Amino acid sequence: MSRLNKELQLRKNCILYTYLLKSLNKEVPEYIQECADSEDYDFLVDCGKELAAEVQTLDSKTFDTVFKNESAEAKELSHWWEMYQMYIPLPS
Repeated sequence: MSRLNKELQLRKNCILYTYLLKSLNKEVPEYIQECADSEDYDFLVDCGKELAAEVQTLDSKTFDTVFKNESAEAKELSHWWEMYQMYIPLPS
């Protein structure tokens, strides 16, 4: 069965949010972890705003540590953040 783009993106957001929280040594809420782990897409949640809010709290050193490493997750999160800022402008 084909997945809708929205379903794919919701799960990807949860995966990226999980990566970010773990990188910051923060606890991952159970509902976010369930969404990230759900290969059947049974537990999807929209955590994009929470992910963006968490990114906005990062100081520059932490931002560089999380975003500018060679992991696939860091690269995907960096791309997600660039797209988020282009399509959902942040207040100046």
